[in-house]
Amino acid sequence: MQLRRLVVMGALVALSLSVVGCKRENSGGGGGGGGKRAAVGGQGALLAAGMAADLRVSPDGQFVTYLLEAKKPRLDGIPSQMLLGELYVAPVPGGSPRKVGAGVTNVPGGQLFSKDSRYLLFLTGYNPANQAGALHVLSLTEPTADPLKLGEGVSYMLPSPDGELLAFVDNGVLKLGPLPAGPFQDVGGEVSTAQFTPDGKTLFFKRRLAAAGGLAAVSAQKPEAPRKLGDYVGDYEVSPDGLHVAWQVRSEAERGMYDLHLAALADLKPRKVATGVRVFGFSKDGKWLARTENGKPELLGDLHVGPADGSPGRKVGERVEEFSFSPDSQALGFLEKYDPSARAGLMAVVQLPDGETRRVGDRVPNFTWGSDGRYVAFLSRFLKPIYSVDLMLYPVGAEKAEKVHAGVFGYGFTPGNAEVIFRTNCIREGRACDFKALPLPKSQPEPVTWIQGIFSYKLSGDGQRFLVTYARMDSDTYDVAVYDMKSKARKTLDQRVQIPAYFAGSGDSHVVYLVTQSQKPGVYLAPAAM
Repeated sequence: MQLRRLVVMGALVALSLSVVGCKRENSGGGGGGGGKRAAVGGQGALLAAGMAADLRVSPDGQFVTYLLEAKKPRLDGIPSQMLLGELYVAPVPGGSPRKVGAGVTNVPGGQLFSKDSRYLLFLTGYNPANQAGALHVLSLTEPTADPLKLGEGVSYMLPSPDGELLAFVDNGVLKLGPLPAGPFQDVGGEVSTAQFTPDGKTLFFKRRLAAAGGLAAVSAQKPEAPRKLGDYVGDYEVSPDGLHVAWQVRSEAERGMYDLHLAALADLKPRKVATGVRVFGFSKDGKWLARTENGKPELLGDLHVGPADGSPGRKVGERVEEFSFSPDSQALGFLEKYDPSARAGLMAVVQLPDGETRRVGDRVPNFTWGSDGRYVAFLSRFLKPIYSVDLMLYPVGAEKAEKVHAGVFGYGFTPGNAEVIFRTNCIREGRACDFKALPLPKSQPEPVTWIQGIFSYKLSGDGQRFLVTYARMDSDTYDVAVYDMKSKARKTLDQRVQIPAYFAGSGDSHVVYLVTQSQKPGVYLAPAAM
């Protein structure tokens, strides 16, 4: 470990370099405290004034939502982060914000956009005690449309993938109908969650434990009597190609464990596939089904992979806790011989359909695939000569993994696997790090430093720009900047903002963020162009 004095000196140097770099980038702005935006940055325009919280952006980047006057409910036992406030929506790149609801929560499930960004769904008058509220839908394609009220005591809502249908649970009753206004038909009672198939033609739903935790399916096109698949169901998943559904059923042979059942959507005839299953999942193309088998409450099961129709598979790993298919579905990565106390295992990769398992890393807590399945990156804990958490890279099919860098905190890939990127050389308890990249395929021995002293990064949709934040030392706020990968130029947008900040607008043309520690608090919008 570094001496405390050296850490503090390093932090001051990083902050000094960051500020100097910002001053070189621009000198315009407006002020923080004292009613002016900051001299450095100041690129943002006030989109909406007020103490805002829970900033969100629609999938197409054309709208933002936020809560004003948000406060923690006066109720014991609720999460400290829970807020209730007035929900506002505003178009991007700019327009008049408008209030659409009150008593809206920031907890998951309290508000969401449809995938096509045509609708905003939210619960008003949210009751933390029963986790329900009045469901409203707002058409975002009609600027003057008023929200429509769809239900009173709604605890769950789910638009279909194409945004045409909506399923929601109102006082325990699952309702299904077309967006935005219905009509909505009752599908079943005592329902907790639901899931559409990828084509939106079938709706699966799970009943509450009081109703035996049953899983059932119903046609979303012509609602009829639901078809029951089983009771006391745990997790369930529909294959990405929409041809199969798999679910866990409480095991009668092994208390505390589940058996895996599967059915083809063509006939919905259940059959048991495996016993002692803790985790399972389909490949991205829907061709393969992986699951752990023969596990016990005190012992992790072995990983098996086989055809998605439930045909017998083959064992590829022992005592597996976590696995993930590659994006191209040609390989499977997993943590083998996992130690729950250390939260780590052996990094293993097997190529499908019949490749041998390659063990390429030890003491691995996590891993991630590149965008096309050619690479997998993972962290490995090294104990000698000194303790270090290092980033490793494994090209699928190679004999072994290669070390990218020592002492890494956070990592990933740019689009097309152009680079593996990561944070390292961190000080101030990980709040200021170097941002480095190693080009792929590996053409140079050492990674290149792109930016110094950053806290977090977010990639634009086209993969050409990064949104980076710098943790300030004078407050619990951040400076936010845009970094261009081609020109290697950096532009500071603003100071003393709250995280997270988001890209927004067509082609990620803007950045939206919150300012709360200022005489002009609110939602700000800044151009993301260099």
